[in-house]
Amino acid sequence: MQKILLLLSTISGLIFSIPAWGQGVTVTGQVTSATDNSVLPGVNVTLKNTSRGTITDIDGNYRVVTDSPNDTLIFSFIGFTPLEVPVVGQSTINVDLREDVQELGEVVVTGFQEIERKLFTGSAERIEMADIRAPGMVDASRMLEGQVAGVTVENVSGTFGTAPRIRIRGNTSINGDNQPLWVVDGVILEDLTNVSADDIVTGNANTVLASSVAGLNPDDIASFQVLRDASATALYGTRAKNGVIVITTKRGKSGKLRVNYSGNYSFRLRPGYGQFDILNSGDEMSIYREMYEKGLIDIATSVRAENFGPLGKMFSLISEHEINWGPNGTLNEEFLNQYENANTDWFDVLYRDVSLQQQHSVSLTAGNENYNSYYSFSFLNDNGQTVADGVSRFAGTARNSFFISDRFNMDVKLTASYRDQQLPGSTDRDFDPITGRFRRDFDINPFSYAINTSRSIRPYDNDGNLEYFRRNYAPFNILEELNLNFINVRVADIAAQTDLNYNILDNLTVRSTIQGRYASTNREHIIHERSNQAEAYRADDTQYIQESNRLLFQDPDEPGSLPKVVLPEGGFNYLDESDLLNFYIRNSIEWSETFGQNHDVNVLAGQEIKYTDRSSRSADGIGVVYENGGVVNTDPDIIEFLNRQGVDFYSLSEDRERFTGLFLNGGYSFKDRYVVNGTIRYDGSNRLGESRAARYLPTWNVSGAWNLDQESFFTLPSVISFLKLRATYGLSANLGPDVSALLNLQSDVTIRPTDTESFLFIVDLENQDLTWEKLYEFNVGMDFGLMNDRITGTVDYFERNSFDLIGLLQTSGIGGEAFKLGNFADLQSNGFEFTINTLNYYNENFSWTSNFNISYVPDRITRFDFNPRVADAISAQGAAVLNGARRGIYSTKFAGLDGRGIPTFFDLNGEVVYDYDLQQRDSLEQILQYEGSAEPQGAGGFTNVFTYKNFSLNILLSYRFGYKIRLNDAFAPRYTDFSSFSRDFVDRWVVPGDEEFTDIPVILDNQILAGDATAQLRNSYDLYNKSSVRIADGDHIRLKTVRLSYNMPQSWVSKIGASTASLGVEGQNLLLLASDSRLNGQDPEFFSAGGVAFPQPRQVTVSLNIGF
Repeated sequence: MQKILLLLSTISGLIFSIPAWGQGVTVTGQVTSATDNSVLPGVNVTLKNTSRGTITDIDGNYRVVTDSPNDTLIFSFIGFTPLEVPVVGQSTINVDLREDVQELGEVVVTGFQEIERKLFTGSAERIEMADIRAPGMVDASRMLEGQVAGVTVENVSGTFGTAPRIRIRGNTSINGDNQPLWVVDGVILEDLTNVSADDIVTGNANTVLASSVAGLNPDDIASFQVLRDASATALYGTRAKNGVIVITTKRGKSGKLRVNYSGNYSFRLRPGYGQFDILNSGDEMSIYREMYEKGLIDIATSVRAENFGPLGKMFSLISEHEINWGPNGTLNEEFLNQYENANTDWFDVLYRDVSLQQQHSVSLTAGNENYNSYYSFSFLNDNGQTVADGVSRFAGTARNSFFISDRFNMDVKLTASYRDQQLPGSTDRDFDPITGRFRRDFDINPFSYAINTSRSIRPYDNDGNLEYFRRNYAPFNILEELNLNFINVRVADIAAQTDLNYNILDNLTVRSTIQGRYASTNREHIIHERSNQAEAYRADDTQYIQESNRLLFQDPDEPGSLPKVVLPEGGFNYLDESDLLNFYIRNSIEWSETFGQNHDVNVLAGQEIKYTDRSSRSADGIGVVYENGGVVNTDPDIIEFLNRQGVDFYSLSEDRERFTGLFLNGGYSFKDRYVVNGTIRYDGSNRLGESRAARYLPTWNVSGAWNLDQESFFTLPSVISFLKLRATYGLSANLGPDVSALLNLQSDVTIRPTDTESFLFIVDLENQDLTWEKLYEFNVGMDFGLMNDRITGTVDYFERNSFDLIGLLQTSGIGGEAFKLGNFADLQSNGFEFTINTLNYYNENFSWTSNFNISYVPDRITRFDFNPRVADAISAQGAAVLNGARRGIYSTKFAGLDGRGIPTFFDLNGEVVYDYDLQQRDSLEQILQYEGSAEPQGAGGFTNVFTYKNFSLNILLSYRFGYKIRLNDAFAPRYTDFSSFSRDFVDRWVVPGDEEFTDIPVILDNQILAGDATAQLRNSYDLYNKSSVRIADGDHIRLKTVRLSYNMPQSWVSKIGASTASLGVEGQNLLLLASDSRLNGQDPEFFSAGGVAFPQPRQVTVSLNIGF
């Protein structure tokens, strides 16, 4: 578009370039951009009230002869505000043109074509990166939070590489992906690995590969275009159901070489216990003493305990005769006092004193009438919030535009990025359907450790040496473990793209886009032989531990023997590698014509092909002795041990996707008042069933717009500067979750005492009717401007019916499949979006602008043939239930504490019980209490920008509402002295009668815990964590960004040879202004999943930008 505008300006300038006759003053000068001080070639310079003038050359210089010294020059250039300058006898006039923000926003970029805003019939919003750039934010996708109505951004993890959960207009799938389609310079950005929206919150190691946008340098991005409705996304057909975000990157500019440097340093603010609902060490010790009095911790239990803290350590040392009992066989208070007063600040221990993130980016741009070039290189280094994480990223771009002739131009772009990242060692979490809890073995996530570990435990002893307690039956110190148990992630990503444009006629253009991309990821989990995770496989100190440690092997060939060690030495090396190879080709032809002066017609037709190959490999090194140079000593018994648990120590998988599509779009407008647009696509994918009706799908859209402000018969109030009504209806689609349409057979080896043989088993039966997940969408909207556009805004209402969604169905078992995935579900949603932009005040020195946006999109499942288990429905992530939200949170119905302080609940018949059958699926809605959606149904933002001379202050508030949060699990039938405790324990049940005043259950004594007949009493604690009293509102308002910047005066900047320079300071995620008090420090966006997940930090960033 920029090249077209430049061409038009040049042509018009040539027309106006008529020699000046008569006596006058010769005026020369240079025209530059006020934004970045770059020169502007092709600017029209005309004499006011005449048709005479000239244009600026490639260096922005001009020369014009005036009629008299009192003439006025008019400088005009498309995309910039015209400027009138009186000559008053001057011979040199240099001017800075300011960008016309309104005019720049008059074009909608869809990735296929650029459309004038007045002729656009869909719902879309354009955001300039310069307006939302947050220097300390390294993932550009997170910058959209609070900026666009209808776009909800949830930062479920702040770890680099993890993707925020982004939804445009809510959900359109129940079990599939609800993330929008990302398009960069007209080409779809494929994810490095397939991670579903539900998996993003797990904290598993693969989530750090979820965001391909994390590989982009934010300084290379020029703008975002968010396409929201069926009309705006129609050209993407069967990939557009979730909306589209189009990224346009920067390109070269004509003129002399210009160099720009931008750099920033970010300092993270360390969390503190003042933010959280956690007892100090003194209060913890009082609970430990109660546990001792109730027989939960004593010298006998400490011998066989899987985990213990200070009290267990005291008993262990007493049993080893290293310390004595207290007077008369009591606790050794002198020993315990050192831990009672420890009050360890694990955030201080595990988080860095100086958590520094730095970004540096250099770009070069130059060009002339034959070519434009843009080159950039960026470097990111983050030494980590904690002692366990850190990342470096290198990214480079080379982009050249060649103007080969007046009709033919070519754009060539090469991008590459490389990431090297370290994370704390982590295993994938598992869901326990018996308790309804998620479990993650060997979790050493520093944040998770800090909020879940006793503050009585110390990292160092009195002599300054590392102090060890017990975890997983083996000695444990978190600082040592983080040094010996970690994950290295390496990602290399390179892409080459060519865009060809040939104007066959003035109104007929052929375009071709070709891209090839290769990405390789390597994830290596190193578990040193001295790590706790490896030592746990060798923990067999006592018979009690041998019988309890599930990591020891009970050899079936030795009946009656005790379980034995199968990892006598060494540790582990888990290696996961994946490759992505992607090719994309699109060819299109566009014709436009104006008939008379009133009829405009535009037709776009084309085809595209996508070829994507993914491969992944995993291999487990067992018995790796790192201290001996990586020598491997694998005990044969551990192979059998792992086989019996269904653990594969090598796997290989390949995925080949082929996609093809045809598209046709036509538009007609009459006098720029009435606009009609229609699109039809025909797409096919090899991932679907073999039947033609399933594999291929036509999608379509019809839409229209009415520019009321152009009507002569309809007199609008003078306060209204423009008004447009629009409506659209269409069908779009997406591929469902990773479900096979083909017969899927896999091989394995039998587990037998005497022999083994290979066999095949059925993973999926053939489903020749497996087809796309589809969406019908109806949208009506209005765009308006008031008071000469000092107030502008949009309003949209929409209804969305998603059908043929992938769901689970229970079968009769014929064919070997008890459950089958297919197109068995439907989902409905409707909602509204509202945006208003205001220029509140403006004068020469001061301005104040505001943006407010809000959206609300509730959804409801209307067809779902198979309800989840009770255990799934009460989980923190929620579950899909007929007539509920896509992910609804359900609770057990709390009936109060009984006379012993034990939680009770109402069952299906209203009777008071201690336990539920968590595996049942029937009557789930009657058994449980529906709390609401687990995902925000409403969201928005409020931005205010104040400018005073060279200063600018930007304040962004983001908010979300309409959802519920399950509080973190804090209660259990049995506690250890390794764990932290909530402050709620201060109000726990202690004596009969307390049940009248508190809901906090009693700490059970050993008599109740020891009996099999009291199992239901123990289970009641798991149900309590999932009960109606453990729910909070997710509604919150966050002070997201406060940014102060200063543009240095030109007189200062020129002294260092620069053209522009600015300084800035910014705070991010500074404060939760409003949230439910029951959260007690729990971040409403962050699931405390552990693993590699960290919450978004509070941080302060200092930035510098210099242009030469």
